[in-house]
Amino acid sequence: MKPIRLILILLVPFFMDAQELQDLSYVGSLHEGYAPVKKNNQWGFINSSGDLIVNFRNDLIENEEVSVSGDLGVATQKVPVMQESRAIIKKNIEGVNYYGFIDKKGKVVIEPEFLNVSLFNDGKALALKLEGEQLGKNEVLGKRMISYKYDVVVIDPNGEVLQYLAGPFPVSVSKRNLRKAPPIAARQLGDNLISVRGPDKLWQIYKY
Repeated sequence: MKPIRLILILLVPFFMDAQELQDLSYVGSLHEGYAPVKKNNQWGFINSSGDLIVNFRNDLIENEEVSVSGDLGVATQKVPVMQESRAIIKKNIEGVNYYGFIDKKGKVVIEPEFLNVSLFNDGKALALKLEGEQLGKNEVLGKRMISYKYDVVVIDPNGEVLQYLAGPFPVSVSKRNLRKAPPIAARQLGDNLISVRGPDKLWQIYKY
């Protein structure tokens, strides 16, 4: 009886993992060895062996309709994507979404602090970095008065800013004015050359 018990003990983790991947509502295609899977309105990632490497969570991004207007940001992704070992996550604070990244193990490596981000490509991603300047305090309402602006920046896989490209652009940080992330309107012209369009609809060319 002891050998049988030992076999059952060894098989328990296998059955638990296999059961965990049942009743999926969506299974995506493999991209760089990872595929998104959805269960109970939460997303995770499996590898090419079918193992769940990023457990199901509710902060991975998805969109019912995707942007086709040249936006390189989060609006382009219908389902989560793991690219260069990074996947975009979001965090909602007072009705405004902020974006960051997890790695292939599900660890948060870039805190959600950007108004928008692109996927990583050749070790770089575009992001909208928010900055706030305190102007004073509304004594009647007891609230701080803050002026917000954002810059289009290039970040590395750890979230460090490599270069400021465009901006600063004024923005009103509220649920009413930021129902959607400000777009990252940009075109890659070459290995180190990019054009970026600001809120004024004008294009500028940058080397980075």
